[in-house]
Amino acid sequence: MMKQEQGERRGAQRRRRDRRATARAERRLYWLLWLVGILNFTDAAQTVYLLNARFMVEANRLMAFLLDHSPYVFWLYKTLVPTLGCVLLWRYRKRVKWIHGAVVTVFAVYFTVVARSFLYMLLPAQV
Repeated sequence: MMKQEQGERRGAQRRRRDRRATARAERRLYWLLWLVGILNFTDAAQTVYLLNARFMVEANRLMAFLLDHSPYVFWLYKTLVPTLGCVLLWRYRKRVKWIHGAVVTVFAVYFTVVARSFLYMLLPAQV
């Protein structure tokens, strides 16, 4: 009888440890998605600044068309689509097994883009 109680207790401890690990991973994913959203808005603001300062041109034809049409539509599309993607990733986080790797990859890409744009902003003005 003693052996059975000890096995049940170990099983309960493992389940508790697994639940805590799952909760930690979910919290990390939540904050990583928030950081992706913040980097997305930062990228949009930097893009608008750099385009207006003529440090760069928009390479994406759709985004260039939207920018020519209206800067507000450009801003709305540039921020809304990735934000919607973050919301959908959070919504379906339990169905997708590879979500953590995907979010880390998206974070790394956005971080690289924002850092590159920031370095462009530090360049001296060309006369």
